[in-house]
Amino acid sequence: MTEVRFHSSDPRRRPRAWKIDGNAGRVVGALLVLGGTLVSIGLFGAPDLVAYVVRSAERLTIRATARRGLLAFDSVRLRYERLEKRVRTDELFLSRMAVVLDLPRPEGLAAAEAPAPAATPEALEAEVHRLGRRLRAMEGFRRTLASAKTEEPGRIPSRSPVEPSSAVPVHAFGPRVSPLTRRPEFHFGLGLAAPEGAPVLAPAGGRVVFAGRVPGSAGAEWRSFRNVVVIAHGERTRTVLGYLGEIRVRRGQVVRRGQDLGEIGVNRFSPTPQLHYGVWKRVGARWTPVDPRLHVLDAEWIGAADLAAPVVPPRDLDLPPAFR
Repeated sequence: MTEVRFHSSDPRRRPRAWKIDGNAGRVVGALLVLGGTLVSIGLFGAPDLVAYVVRSAERLTIRATARRGLLAFDSVRLRYERLEKRVRTDELFLSRMAVVLDLPRPEGLAAAEAPAPAATPEALEAEVHRLGRRLRAMEGFRRTLASAKTEEPGRIPSRSPVEPSSAVPVHAFGPRVSPLTRRPEFHFGLGLAAPEGAPVLAPAGGRVVFAGRVPGSAGAEWRSFRNVVVIAHGERTRTVLGYLGEIRVRRGQVVRRGQDLGEIGVNRFSPTPQLHYGVWKRVGARWTPVDPRLHVLDAEWIGAADLAAPVVPPRDLDLPPAFR
């Protein structure tokens, strides 16, 4: 038998004693050996455990940093896409201005398709650099347009003849199937559906060269427009406004941009009240139609794809002598 005594630091106190027999001694010995073994294993495995804990903390930090990076990338990408959309809108407007002023536009201005979304930071960085070059080119072209000399800016057709908020384009400039004959034809104007009685306004300043019922000499395709007002904007441009009801101007009258010319009437050739709007320009000795949407700067009725691939009218089209 073994006795274990524990003495207090106070000499006045009696020591405590525990007696351990053979079986208890073996149990205590085994526990001491097991404890020592566990301590030894802990001392040898502690570096690996510490390294694992450190690596886990680093992984968590890296994941949090990557998450913040993705959020920042998405934020920058969204801001880039909004800015790129605004730039495309401004490029399209400047391109239409160039067409109206008969000026050549820079190559690549108002691309027909938007760039593909950037999927990586590297791709986004490249797109941002390209956008910066586009902004510099657009600013240079804007200055060119601002310094362009025009004889009479007020005579350049540039606004919709009907309030854009109450008009809907129903017939575009270009080839189509005639709603009357059901045969292919070329529509040489823009059909704008609008309420009956809606005012028709002058798209620019000029002189009225025709106002009234279309004469028989103009041909069958013109007679369907019934009441027509034709305005001369200088020597090279004419605008034609058809399907009118009441006409409030007369031949020879000088009008200004936005002046009331009449109102939209009802015609038996269309299921809904509408206005025919045509823009004609003289090329040499012949008059040829152009897409009127190019000359409507206060409405977004034409896109970059239409500018990239403009419709070419047939060469046999011409403006009737009475409308020149």
